[in-house]
Amino acid sequence: MKFIHCGDLHLDSKLDSLPTEKAKLRREEIVRSFERMVDSAVQNNVTAVIIAGDMFDTAKVTNKTRSRVINAIIKAQSVDFLYLSGNHDDDNFISSLEELPPNLKLFSDKWTSYRYGDVVVSGVKFTSHNTSVVYDTLNLNENDINIVAMHGQIVGYNSSEKAENISLPKLKNKHIDYLALGHIHTYVKGELDERGVYAYCGCLDGRGFDETGEKGFVVLTIENRKVYTQAVPFCSRIFREIQADITGFDSWFDFKDQVINDISNECRACDLIKLVIKGEHKTDLEIDKEGLTSLLNEKYFFVKIYDKTQLKIELNDYASDKSVRGEFVRSVWESELDADIKQQIIMCGLNALKGEI
Repeated sequence: MKFIHCGDLHLDSKLDSLPTEKAKLRREEIVRSFERMVDSAVQNNVTAVIIAGDMFDTAKVTNKTRSRVINAIIKAQSVDFLYLSGNHDDDNFISSLEELPPNLKLFSDKWTSYRYGDVVVSGVKFTSHNTSVVYDTLNLNENDINIVAMHGQIVGYNSSEKAENISLPKLKNKHIDYLALGHIHTYVKGELDERGVYAYCGCLDGRGFDETGEKGFVVLTIENRKVYTQAVPFCSRIFREIQADITGFDSWFDFKDQVINDISNECRACDLIKLVIKGEHKTDLEIDKEGLTSLLNEKYFFVKIYDKTQLKIELNDYASDKSVRGEFVRSVWESELDADIKQQIIMCGLNALKGEI
């Protein structure tokens, strides 16, 4: 018997970090990833897809996306979809339906369970009224194979978004074989207790450079009363961050060639790339960020470059320079300002003297 654990699809996200047309295409691709996952579930005889929260990004779901999601579920008659609402979800998706498809099953603010032979899938939606009783009201049969779905962040796990905290100690010795978690957009797996494990499936498809690397879902295979897990890469495109150190290069063209070579070895043409240029460079090495950005965007789906470099100021180079530039550098360098501030002022001043700002 097989199950899919997915979550954090965030369908209909705005994707503000991308240009308008590419954001529109990415929204389409993310919906398509859900449809492809459903097709995969049918083809591989999956019993049920567990959606561990945040199927949608906001309450404002387009009719087109809503219709495609429902249509995909209806067509997959052999697969159940066990839907747990997350902190980004809204009841508008469910309330807009005249009738629930028979294979779309919901978890509520009280523990709800669905049985498939000796496998029981249980889940609960956190609310402001049930957080104090959630753990005490979870009662599982130790003779069943128990999968539990929750959406929130493990206590102590760093996250920039607010979500209900999940206490792993309070879930120990509850006869859980697999704890299917949603909210964290990276695949994470760990030991819950002697019997069970927990896992965040990560998001199905990346939406920004805070979601770099492979994304997908987890397949659970139940054999001989054991749960075996496999993280399955499934995203349509990969967000990647590349670090490039300019230190030691005397020529921008040599550095540019090295960067292009490194990116070609690590990235595919369909990828979205964040290139961070770092390190120190001499004042006569001019960084052509705009030119490199234009060149790379001809080869890859989307590239954004961040210049995090610093000028390497050698005071000896300006000791006998009687020009305005030399006077400027010496006066700033001999000031009592912080070293980082000096670097910034000198960089801005030299660019201004060249007429670039």
